[in-house]
Amino acid sequence: YTNTPLDNHFKGTDPFIVTDPTVERAFLQKHVMPFLHPIILVFALWGNYSFHLTEIIKGNEKLSPWKLFLPSLVYLFYKFHGTWGLALMVTQAGATGLYYFTMALMNHNSEKCLNVELRNSMDDWGASQIVSCADWAVQGKFLPSIIYLWLNYHCVHHLFPLVDFSYHREIQTILMEACRDHGIQYEAGNFFDIYGQMVRSFGTPLSLWKEINAYNGS
Repeated sequence: YTNTPLDNHFKGTDPFIVTDPTVERAFLQKHVMPFLHPIILVFALWGNYSFHLTEIIKGNEKLSPWKLFLPSLVYLFYKFHGTWGLALMVTQAGATGLYYFTMALMNHNSEKCLNVELRNSMDDWGASQIVSCADWAVQGKFLPSIIYLWLNYHCVHHLFPLVDFSYHREIQTILMEACRDHGIQYEAGNFFDIYGQMVRSFGTPLSLWKEINAYNGS
């Protein structure tokens, strides 16, 4: 359900950063928050953890032992290093949140990804995934792509989530050929251009008042 209300990431940054392309933004969401997004994403790890914890409490997500990993890590840093340990943990989590979530948001908030009419026109689940994702550094080699956390193959990840990402480059080649053969718009853009489109989309609804079709194909 990528880029639809059924996607649990669709409103993950609300009300600070609005990614829904169909709704109007309030004054701060339009004129202030897009430019403060680096500060907001510094706290993204804690926000994401809290959101998931809330879903567990509501019964929408399953509780696993791994849910205790983050609070245990915070406790150990504090136990062995005191206040300095907490400062290190906050710094590490902030850097991780800013680094990862910036690129993760770029993957789904380019102008094409937020074109609701284009997405609704897709008559196939796979095609709807392709037009909802944006990639960059296309065909980058495996090791250099670590700088992007391999999110430059994000479209492949959506289509084949269980395939190890060491195979993503080869799959991406086939994917681009298939998109050309079937006339599907596969976005392989420039990193900074997609970043700029994302920031603009935070403050400007690109498909205002349009209805998103969550289901594509049979």
